Amino acid sequence: MDFQCRTCSQAYDAEQMMKHLSSTRHKTVFDTSNDEDICCEECQDKNIHQLQIIRFGGEDMILLCNSCFRKEYSETERPSTSYSLQNGSILKFWEKYVKVRECCCDECGEESNLNANRNGEVLCDKCLPKSNRAKDFVSEKSGRFLYIYLGLNETQNSTRKPRKKGGRRVGRGKKGRKGAKIKKEKKETFEAKISRIAYEVKKENSTIQSSSSSNLRNFKGFKAVESDPVVAAKVSKSETSRSNPGPSNRNKGKGNKANHKKNSGNGIGKEKERKTNIRNNVRNSQPIPEDRKNTNSRVTTNSGGKGKNESVDKHQLPQPKALNGHGSGSTNTTGLKKGKKEHAGQKTKGNDKTGNKNPREAKLNSAGRKNALGKKSNNQPNKGTSRWTIGSDTESSREPSVSPNENTNSITKSRNHNKKASKPTLNEKSKTTTIPKKLETKNQEKNNGKTKDGKLIYEEGEPLTRYNTFKPTLSYPDLNTYLNDYSFALFLEQKLENEFVQNFNILWPRNEKDTAFIINVEKNNNSELEKLLPANLLALGRPAFNERQPFFFCTQDEQKVWYIFIKELSIQRGKYVLLVELFSWNNLSLPTKNGSSQFKLLPTSAQTSRILFAMTRITNPKFIGLLLGQKSIKEIYFDNRLKFSSDKLNRSQKTAVEHVLNNSITILQGPPGTGKTSTIEEIIIQVIERFHAFPILCVAASNIAIDNIAEKIMENRPQIKILRILSKKKEQQYSDDHPLGEICLHNIVYKNLSPDMQVVANKTRRGEMISKSEDTKFYKEKNRITNKVVSQSQIIFTTNIAAGGRELKVIKECPVVIMDEATQSSEASTLVPLSLPGIRNFVFVGDEKQLSSFSNIPQLETSLFERVLSNGTYKNPLMLDTQYRMHPKISEFPIKKIYNGELKDGVTDEQKAWPGVQHPLFFYQCDLGPESRVRSTQRDIVGFTYENKHECVEIVKIIQILMLDKKVPLEEIGVITPYSAQRDLLSDILTKNVVINPKQISMQQEYDEIELFNAAGSQGTAGSLQNNVINIINGLHVATVDSFQGHEKSFIIFSCVRNNTENKIGFLRDKRRLNVALTRAKHGLIVVGNKNVLRKGDPLWKDYITYLEEQDVIFTDLTAY
Repeated sequence: MDFQCRTCSQAYDAEQMMKHLSSTRHKTVFDTSNDEDICCEECQDKNIHQLQIIRFGGEDMILLCNSCFRKEYSETERPSTSYSLQNGSILKFWEKYVKVRECCCDECGEESNLNANRNGEVLCDKCLPKSNRAKDFVSEKSGRFLYIYLGLNETQNSTRKPRKKGGRRVGRGKKGRKGAKIKKEKKETFEAKISRIAYEVKKENSTIQSSSSSNLRNFKGFKAVESDPVVAAKVSKSETSRSNPGPSNRNKGKGNKANHKKNSGNGIGKEKERKTNIRNNVRNSQPIPEDRKNTNSRVTTNSGGKGKNESVDKHQLPQPKALNGHGSGSTNTTGLKKGKKEHAGQKTKGNDKTGNKNPREAKLNSAGRKNALGKKSNNQPNKGTSRWTIGSDTESSREPSVSPNENTNSITKSRNHNKKASKPTLNEKSKTTTIPKKLETKNQEKNNGKTKDGKLIYEEGEPLTRYNTFKPTLSYPDLNTYLNDYSFALFLEQKLENEFVQNFNILWPRNEKDTAFIINVEKNNNSELEKLLPANLLALGRPAFNERQPFFFCTQDEQKVWYIFIKELSIQRGKYVLLVELFSWNNLSLPTKNGSSQFKLLPTSAQTSRILFAMTRITNPKFIGLLLGQKSIKEIYFDNRLKFSSDKLNRSQKTAVEHVLNNSITILQGPPGTGKTSTIEEIIIQVIERFHAFPILCVAASNIAIDNIAEKIMENRPQIKILRILSKKKEQQYSDDHPLGEICLHNIVYKNLSPDMQVVANKTRRGEMISKSEDTKFYKEKNRITNKVVSQSQIIFTTNIAAGGRELKVIKECPVVIMDEATQSSEASTLVPLSLPGIRNFVFVGDEKQLSSFSNIPQLETSLFERVLSNGTYKNPLMLDTQYRMHPKISEFPIKKIYNGELKDGVTDEQKAWPGVQHPLFFYQCDLGPESRVRSTQRDIVGFTYENKHECVEIVKIIQILMLDKKVPLEEIGVITPYSAQRDLLSDILTKNVVINPKQISMQQEYDEIELFNAAGSQGTAGSLQNNVINIINGLHVATVDSFQGHEKSFIIFSCVRNNTENKIGFLRDKRRLNVALTRAKHGLIVVGNKNVLRKGDPLWKDYITYLEEQDVIFTDLTAY
């Protein structure tokens, strides 16, 4: 039975609604099942805080307000049993009350003189003789009627309790109650139907199936013991010590029995204040040395106590450490921590034998023989060690080894040639484009891969040496193994982005098989929580935690990780009381023998939260088989004899459309310029016209890919209801004057808001404070409009992660999902759209020969598209085989060397010729100016990137030639370069140029909030130096190669930057990056660089330079252009 708050329209079950009413003091409640307000039978008072259900023994139940109850009954007549909000039971017994109130004879409908049996059957005195089981019935006059009818426990003196005046009240049922009357049935309006269905579907789509029957009321547990694991095992079994667990052996057996009865029975009662605060003692006795506070330190580990010690970076696999609170990684404070590791060979006071005052702590630390929980480490291998091989920072990871070909189940290409460039955050670069500080010395990088102050040295685009070798898992034995594997990878990624929460207390469950436990967190004056919520939300009283919110729960040494979510929460005595439960795929039992200080919590980002929730919703057998990668995916080929909407489609495009209609899973390879957008448009048209199935969901990792499809369908198919859903951060960029502004959900919602709510919306956009009532009303109206608009849409365009937002929870089923740029979508983010309800067809469109996603964790870089092709379960992927973008002179080399001749041109030289341009492919030899290194320091990483001023000067000349001589508009010119420093230097020079920017218009930045891990945060990680920023100077686009994937321009200038005597070209060696760079231009490609360095830097570049020489298009003078 569900209830709805009339004040804020929130709907909950009985338990949650009572908590909501108690905390918010809202007064009116609506019973959605019986379609009535809860109110007094006499005066119809609806204030739930004044109401109570009164039970007169086994005779009757009535609902009265406090005032009517006092008037009706004197002190001596008042019964002792009542159910109210104050004692937390009124809604719990509401269903029983309704059952009594509407009780009548099953045969004739008579409401008086009734008799009931234990099966819930009711007969009146007239109908009872007709039953052959009359002896089983009990009369309402006996005083035992309710005990039998409702199945209540009958007490010994139940029949001797005071009788209700006048007997059981009648006339309250469906024939006409005296009090709360049933509303007359009326025809449901369309909006009411939409709201009802939306609520039901949202509730279903937001549920996480629980494997535990525990809730905050019935949870029975004991406090986590802050002592030796062996002692803790004994203490946890002692009933007398659970109420007051002590930090040492001397407290064993000294618990107070009265306190035990109070606390251990409920598990959430008031905890006795500890005399000894272990965490504070640890913090005060073991301060963190200054040299370890801001450095990327290293720690020496010995796996299982055997083998050679290996020195690893702190971002590698977590290293074993004692759970005693000593040492830098496990120091407990009331603030947030990053868990810094020690330098190799460095010891701290308390971690060696002489400095450790507690012999148990020394034993836990010794030789790595036992892990943190007192078990042998070789019995509990560290998660993921089979996939990440730990190596020294000094070892080269440029060409990591991969397993040899075994049954075609391993990726044979070098990881270097399959790695996307790292991406910087917007916080790193100023909006006005500042040039990073030049490197003063070069000998720092030779200091074992670190600077003198211990910071890790990292070159832009090169993989960090965090993982010496990564071997992707191509198939999994079962779904739990798969989910565990990716959950751990997400944990590693989140460690780089978020900060641990350390200040909490734990209550473990008594039942060893229970998967739920309680975490208590201080609500007030808690600096950890203040950093988890924005100030405006805190001012509105928003809680720091939410139901279904996931967390990573791990030991202080991070050797063991549990994946949990909040099942239920409440606020009691200034504390958040969180009932958390393990996700179903956890393979570790709860460590109930350990204390609170031995663990820490890692919050998750919004993206990771949606991914973890999506993992709970993967139930489609076909998609589970796709993820496991053990069985071949069946493909059906059938000629549907379709009537295509366009006669411009080629044979490969038509085949792709037919394949989608016949198969539940389609993998479509789409090289650059092959008409992926046109093909997707045709797929959408055919699905709508032939199957009348909607909504069709079109997703991608980046907004640019989605916008291209949306703009085309919006232009060609105006009659189709299209909706564009954006993340909150992107909404401001899509105003009404944007080409897609009129189909954006946030704009539609705003236009349909009432004038008062539009004022509130404007305040929230400006970041102004609003009242709690305004916030509630705004949320209610916005939610109503959103549900209506989303439910009526035929095509919905959004990103992978946004597909897991609350807007789409209203969709009961999503028959068709199309994922564009599938290789840019990490497999983890792909799980979000893959888990949506009711999917019948899923289409992957991508190109594994272009750049994939980026993450600091190698496993999160691989896309599901790539893994399925690598493991061989999809035998015959379709390929769009005709390109229409590039001039044939530009496309010739990529077709031969990258696509192995499987791609062909769909355009001629004449069609792509530009007036006055004799060389559509032009290489400008620029070897006079050497490259310069630029440093950018963030957190524990010193990042190095490159620039070439001489190339910048020459590129300015080329742009002026295109503008003035060739009459090319600036909007049709793009300048791309591998390095962010070159991008920023070029942008600065071009902004100041009076010819290119005569009005000195400030540079604009266009950035695509691509939903790749670490793309939006983690300053100082490998992803910080590159991101999806495009600088725009008077219409001219300047960007890195990575950020320009998915874009095209009539003319592209490619600045190679690298020019050195060592002939090193860095990540220009990446075959996929070169492919992207060479395939962005439609009419003209101008490559600027030193052919000699490029030729010697990589075999593929050697082939390209040779090809250019054969074509006689390498020039040393711009006059030839």
